[in-house]
Amino acid sequence: MTPPIQISVVIGTFNQASVLERVLDGYNEQTCAPDLFEVIVVDSGSTDGTAALFSQFSAKFRFRGIIQENQGKSGARNRGVQESLSDTIIITDADMIPAPDFIATHVNAQQSASTPTCFEGVTLNMTELHWPPQPSKVYPYITRSIADGASLGWYYFLTGNLSFPKALFTAENGFDMDFLGYGWEDLELGYRLQQKKIPLRYLKSAINYHYHVVSENDEIKRNIKKGESAQIMLRKHPELKWFLGLNPLSVMVYRATSPTGRLIRTMTQWHEGRPGMAHRFGTWFLKEYYYLSGLLGS
Repeated sequence: MTPPIQISVVIGTFNQASVLERVLDGYNEQTCAPDLFEVIVVDSGSTDGTAALFSQFSAKFRFRGIIQENQGKSGARNRGVQESLSDTIIITDADMIPAPDFIATHVNAQQSASTPTCFEGVTLNMTELHWPPQPSKVYPYITRSIADGASLGWYYFLTGNLSFPKALFTAENGFDMDFLGYGWEDLELGYRLQQKKIPLRYLKSAINYHYHVVSENDEIKRNIKKGESAQIMLRKHPELKWFLGLNPLSVMVYRATSPTGRLIRTMTQWHEGRPGMAHRFGTWFLKEYYYLSGLLGS
């Protein structure tokens, strides 16, 4: 008799076939029995051979690949949870390679929780693409020093490495489908759950590796999209106005700054050519400016 699935891993993907294969290989190498978990990958209409990967990949675990029209991350993840066979869910990404005990650690944490609890694991970013991972070339996404098991605020509800009871997700109708761009769909759900006193705890022994190097220039450009998604967050939860960066000083500086003016040119020069503190400040300023341009734009 086939044992029941203890946990379902849900991954949304779009044109990430090359790294997705590495990610799936990581689930073949888990320390727990492969028939105790499933991996569901929902593809949003990729054109890079993802469909062929679904049919050709040799999985030791229970694997399902689903293809649907592009409805953003929210739509892909909602579909994956809907199709899952377990009462417990892990949400992660198509470029997050799990450590060998990734599944076992989340399963143990969920089974040991006395009340319905969400667990946020450790995602290690890479300074350069390499495998196997070298400690000198990875760093945690959450840079604050936080104790294992500590209670986290909703703003740490990050879906690169997150587990929760399926019933919590279903009761909230999953991720809000209004979020079609980059960011905030996970934090918005985390905010709703925290409003209902659902705990989110740090699980430092659940580790995965973000097999993707994001340059500072990429982060600056991406902050425009992040700001556009923050507009949606603001409409739904106007009480978060200051958290979202709409304090009077930031807004005043943004309004007084021309995108082609001297201040932006200077900050760009500091970002591109100055070392040390000037570089860090220039990079920070540009990220904030472009985030606000997305948030305050039409």
